[in-house]
Amino acid sequence: MENIKINSKFADKNGEIMVVELGGHVDQSNSYQLQKMFDDIIDSGVFKVVVDFKELHYMSSAGWGIFVGEVKRFRDNGGDIKLASMTPEINDVYQMLEFYHILDDFSDVQEASESFGLDGDVLDVMNDEEEHDFSNIESSESNGEAEAEEIDLADNEDSKKETAEVIEMIPSSQKKTKSKNRNDEFIPNIIKTDLKLAELPLTEKIKRVVSENPLINIWQVKKVLNHEHFGNTDIGIFKLYKLLKDLDLNTKEKRYRYYRSC
Repeated sequence: MENIKINSKFADKNGEIMVVELGGHVDQSNSYQLQKMFDDIIDSGVFKVVVDFKELHYMSSAGWGIFVGEVKRFRDNGGDIKLASMTPEINDVYQMLEFYHILDDFSDVQEASESFGLDGDVLDVMNDEEEHDFSNIESSESNGEAEAEEIDLADNEDSKKETAEVIEMIPSSQKKTKSKNRNDEFIPNIIKTDLKLAELPLTEKIKRVVSENPLINIWQVKKVLNHEHFGNTDIGIFKLYKLLKDLDLNTKEKRYRYYRSC
């Protein structure tokens, strides 16, 4: 098992912003090191964190799950977790799963640090005044069963950052109307149907949601599927993305084209 390379330093002279540099790769076998790292940062009383992805080559769903799960703790304490310098490979996953609804990303560490708004208090983060090494973290959890690859992320309260809230989709006589502008704030249409939506195959449920809601994002698709009218269908975000990809509906543009073709 390979340890994650983790180093940290402060980005401001008052020690309010910590920059964490990640290196190597994160998978199921070592993701517990990320969890321990965030626990240690919280315990230290630092709640504003910038994570530098420049030297990170790969992160599995287990790692992303920890980021999404932990960000609420930092925000509840007046801070945040911000991402910086993602490689193209990691950024592809970040965009693909629409994590930008939950975690903010920046082109570099300096920009991310300054986004905390400390008005000139941010140091040149390239000058490492203090480092904290989390790389030798050991945990009894590492001897247990590997964490499941499919992680349910959308129930996290941080999905509140989404720009639109999914409303209940209750059958009625309302006619289907098309959005005039794809950039308008999206409010899901109410479904008119005599079908028993809960009895449809999962792929048909997904297509049904998309056909009525072209601008819906992956988090909102999951939330709608979990409504009682769809049989409270509970599906992990990674499995849902795979099904959307198989249906060629894995981007908003594709979902909008499908909507126009219905």
